[in-house]
Amino acid sequence: MSAKKFFILSITMMATLVLIVSALFFYIDPLFFYRKTDLYEPQYIGTERYQMPGLLKTMDYETVFTGTSMGRNFEEGYVDEKLKTKSFNASLPASTAREQSMVAQTAIREKEKIDHVIWELNYYSFSGEPDWVTGLPSDFPVYMYDRSKINDIRYLFSSYTLEILYKNIQANKNDIRSRRNPLTIYKFGKGAPEESYERIEEALAEIPEMQELPDYETSETMIRSFKNNVLSLVKDNPDTKFTFFFAPYSVYNQYISYEKHPDYLTERIKFKKEAFKLLSQYPNAELYDFQAMKQITFNIDNYMGDGVHYYNFINRYIIDYISEKKPIQNLARYELLIEKYVDLVENFQPEQLEKNTTIRKNYQL
Repeated sequence: MSAKKFFILSITMMATLVLIVSALFFYIDPLFFYRKTDLYEPQYIGTERYQMPGLLKTMDYETVFTGTSMGRNFEEGYVDEKLKTKSFNASLPASTAREQSMVAQTAIREKEKIDHVIWELNYYSFSGEPDWVTGLPSDFPVYMYDRSKINDIRYLFSSYTLEILYKNIQANKNDIRSRRNPLTIYKFGKGAPEESYERIEEALAEIPEMQELPDYETSETMIRSFKNNVLSLVKDNPDTKFTFFFAPYSVYNQYISYEKHPDYLTERIKFKKEAFKLLSQYPNAELYDFQAMKQITFNIDNYMGDGVHYYNFINRYIIDYISEKKPIQNLARYELLIEKYVDLVENFQPEQLEKNTTIRKNYQL
C-alpha cells in the first residue's frame, strides 16, 4: 500500500471512529445537553458550567437567575410563590459577566418566552475584558452555550463526557441519590461554619496594603464589560423584564477592600452610578441595591464563616424585598443611598457589628 493510500485510509478510519463515538454519545447524552433521558435515572454529576446548558434547555421555567454564588441559594419554590412565576436558578460560582450573559442568552434562545431575568451584579464579574471567561481548572465551555452545532463535537467526543457517563452508571448501579434533584444540587450553606467575631478580627488585622489599584478593577473596565454583556441583552429583548441587584456583602468585607486601597470604593461607586444611568434608558430594566442595608450587612448572624457568603434566608429576604418594594426610582435617590453606603464603609468600626437572629427567625430557618 502506498503512503498516500495509507494516509487516506488512516484519516477515513479516524473520521469514522469520531462519528461513531459522537453518534453514541449524542444518543446517550451523559450531561443531558440535548434532552431529558429515559435510558436511566439522571445523576447531575457534571460541574455547574458543564451541566447548566442542558438544564437551561430542559427545565420548565419563565424566570431565570444568573450571577455568581451570591445568587445560588435562591430557592425556586420560594421565588415561584412570592413572584407568581416558574423559576430556575442558573447562577454559576465565581462567574464572569460574559458567562452570566451567555446563561441568560441561552435561556432566552431555548425557551419560547422568558418573562423575567434576575441578575446579580458582582464587581468581580466585570473586572476583566468583555469576552473574559473562566479558564482551567473550571474551564467554561463556550461551545455548549453558543448557537453553533458544529463545535458540539467537543462535547460528543470528549474524555470528560466519558467520565460523566461512567459516574452516572455507577450512581445508578449503587443507587446514589445525592445529586438527583437539579433544583437542590448547587445550593449550599447547610452546616457551613458560622461567622465569628474572632475570624473577623483576624481578617481586619491582616489587611494587605495595595500601592496601586489594578486596571481591571477600574470603573472603566467594569462599564465596558457591562455594556457588552448586560446592556446589549437588555436592549435586544424589550419584552423581557430584567431585574438587577447588588448583593448585600458584609460591611467588613467591603471595608477590607477599602483599606487595601481607597480607590476600590471610589471605582465601585462610579460603576454603580453609571450602571444605573445606562439601565435607566430601558423601560424593561430595574435596579436594587442591598449594600447599604445595615440590618443585613452589620449582623454577622447572616453570614457564613468564609467571610463572603450569606445564608439562604438572606436570599429569601431579597426576594421578599423585590416582590414588595419599588426599585431605585431616579439618580438623585440613588446618590443618597450611595452616600449612606460610603459613610457606612468609611466609618466602619468592629464594635458596630452585632449578632442577632432577627432575620433568621423571620424565615424560620
